[in-house]
Amino acid sequence: MSKVEHLLFDCDGVLVDTEFTAAIKMTQTLNNLGVDLSVDYYLQNLSGTTFSSIVHRYFNNSLPEFEVLQIIHKVEDEVAAEVKLIEGVTDLLIGLPMSKSVVSNSSVRTVEHALDTTGIKRYFSSKIFSSELVKQPKPAPDIYQLAINSLGYKAAEIIVVEDSISGAKAALSAGLRVIGFVGASHIQPGHGQRLLDLGVSQIAGSMIELQIILATSSS
Repeated sequence: MSKVEHLLFDCDGVLVDTEFTAAIKMTQTLNNLGVDLSVDYYLQNLSGTTFSSIVHRYFNNSLPEFEVLQIIHKVEDEVAAEVKLIEGVTDLLIGLPMSKSVVSNSSVRTVEHALDTTGIKRYFSSKIFSSELVKQPKPAPDIYQLAINSLGYKAAEIIVVEDSISGAKAALSAGLRVIGFVGASHIQPGHGQRLLDLGVSQIAGSMIELQIILATSSS
């Protein structure tokens, strides 16, 4: 097994506990626009996908793009106002010696705000891999393929930490090893098994568990 040289972290639901807030805010916004959508359905089926794809899904491209952007920016700003770290993230990042990057379906501005606001930006390389940079967001592998090509590491030298089905599918399709993180507030019963069924190698229910898995994997 190759030595682990680099870690790729998803942002929402792995570094910051924002997915439950996103579910509430996007559901409320779409409900106000006449869409019958529940928070539970969102959490089970839409977490980890882009706000843009969610809006297009329910309006089937019937809205002008400027209205779509208004909806997206509104929800992004509402979620950003309540951003907070997953418990134990800072200790985890301090304790891991290998280099790290963020790979997210969120916009660059959203990720930068989350990293800056929570004080963890210094633990990551300056490169943020956002779905804005590729043709197709997760669950397509494009964003992870971009990360592999940009970082210069072999796939076997990288480990990914993902919480969502779409994110895990993307990383696995790019040939990367994935650890599933299920310690955020939005995680529903049985989600860990769903990730394992996809091919995720291990499941971490907390940052302490994740640190143990990563330390073992990189030794």
